[in-house]
Amino acid sequence: MGGDPTDPTGRGKYADRIDPELWEYIDKVNSWYPPEIVAAPIAEQRAVYDRMCVAFHQGRPEGVTTSDGMVATAAHAIPVRRYRMEGKPAAIVVYYHGGGFVLGDLDSHDDICAEVCVGTGFEVVSADYRLAPE
Repeated sequence: MGGDPTDPTGRGKYADRIDPELWEYIDKVNSWYPPEIVAAPIAEQRAVYDRMCVAFHQGRPEGVTTSDGMVATAAHAIPVRRYRMEGKPAAIVVYYHGGGFVLGDLDSHDDICAEVCVGTGFEVVSADYRLAPE
């Protein structure tokens, strides 16, 4: 952040625009995945990101069941994970995990998908897409 020597917090103009709780979260993310990591090789970035996601994982809410599968395409199969609650869902949400299309996988955002499922009652299908630069 920052870089201004007159701003010891490094938060710049956002210092008083973001709640302290959100700064606490940002600081926690930066302690696991510091901004300078973008200069590291992709394999190292992925390893650090995966460790961070494990540290942040809060588990799935009660009542969510999951199943892993594959969706066949002409080019290759795509791994997916389905999240369901009991009963018939009114809709299906397709979730593409975070990580800027370079990082992440089905496990990195597992608890988030489960929370979306519980919060909406919808089935969630998380797709494990190919990552760049591959």
